[in-house]
Amino acid sequence: MTGEPSWMPTRVAGLAPPMRAGGGAAGAPPRARLHLNECPWGPSPRAIAAAAEAAAGVNRYPSGEGEPLVSLLAARTGVAPRRIVLAAGSDLILHYACMVALDPSRSCIFPRPSFPRYRLSTAIAGARAVPIEVSPDGANDVPAMLAAIGPDTGLVFACTPNGNTGGMLDEAALAALSRGVPETVLLCVDEAYAEFSRAAGGPDAVAVLVRGRRGPWIVSRTFSKAYALAGARLGYGVCSGEDVVEAIGSVRPIFEVSAMSVAMAAAALEDEAHLARVIEGTRAGREQLAAGFRALGFAPWQSVANFVSADIGRPVEPVLAAMAARGVLARGFREPAGYDTALRISVGTTGENALALEALAAALGTNARMPEETLP
Repeated sequence: MTGEPSWMPTRVAGLAPPMRAGGGAAGAPPRARLHLNECPWGPSPRAIAAAAEAAAGVNRYPSGEGEPLVSLLAARTGVAPRRIVLAAGSDLILHYACMVALDPSRSCIFPRPSFPRYRLSTAIAGARAVPIEVSPDGANDVPAMLAAIGPDTGLVFACTPNGNTGGMLDEAALAALSRGVPETVLLCVDEAYAEFSRAAGGPDAVAVLVRGRRGPWIVSRTFSKAYALAGARLGYGVCSGEDVVEAIGSVRPIFEVSAMSVAMAAAALEDEAHLARVIEGTRAGREQLAAGFRALGFAPWQSVANFVSADIGRPVEPVLAAMAARGVLARGFREPAGYDTALRISVGTTGENALALEALAAALGTNARMPEETLP
């Protein structure tokens, strides 16, 4: 924020404004909107039909229990419904974790570079941030995170696949984290890209934590990515016990999640054929983007999420601006320092991916020819 009004605490005045969806050059609709890790193929037709049906009842407040969605999630995760909490996006699950576990006397450990929410909500809580650099492969550095735990640690965030880099923790690393975080510390595993990592052979964080963790935990997931419901704003947390759910309930607003969003998510969850098509399209898109980065001379991080990132060796903001001028939206890592040359492109359709790579090549002033698999 600019300035610092006398009524505003320093820790709030110093926060960056929220990222907006944005548009193309001169406000024109972008040709390829590839900066927010959205799904380019749209939601399940069942979800759209469910929204239309639910719309007739929007004169009533939604059920606080989120049925039937919570029961479906319980059946899939093997965790009792009373240990599942819904929120208007998994972003809020992460925020609530900070609100219930942190205060100015505590610290929060989280990976870097990763999802900015960890740092932001730690600052809002007035707690001390302890960012831990990710491993060279882009996955969270579990030994370093465990070594950073101290007497004041109140919360540990892990992200797998990791936001911005896309690296995934294997089961052994996740189990080590589960066992290594003290029972007095809340462990929150952010699995926003769970469906993609599971398709790539990754572990189920809920199953790992159920087996190996004695202390409190949350696994956060979302319907914004693989289920293509970003605009519906719905995420959920699977928790170690009712005490965690009740703590979150004490800091969240009433009637936060809309009945239409719940209906859409329940319908999307049951359309496994649509999910399979999204996962396969995402896998192919990752390969297309990675090949394009390599053709330009860059070594992308090995992502199993719905984006691909690379260090392009020069300040990224002018490159992003040049790409936006051509109607392609991508983004940098939004880290305070050290990653101002990293660029991330969300997976789009085959044609959108090709547009992004062409726009990147033009922004870099190169005549490199894209490999055939990057062409629409």
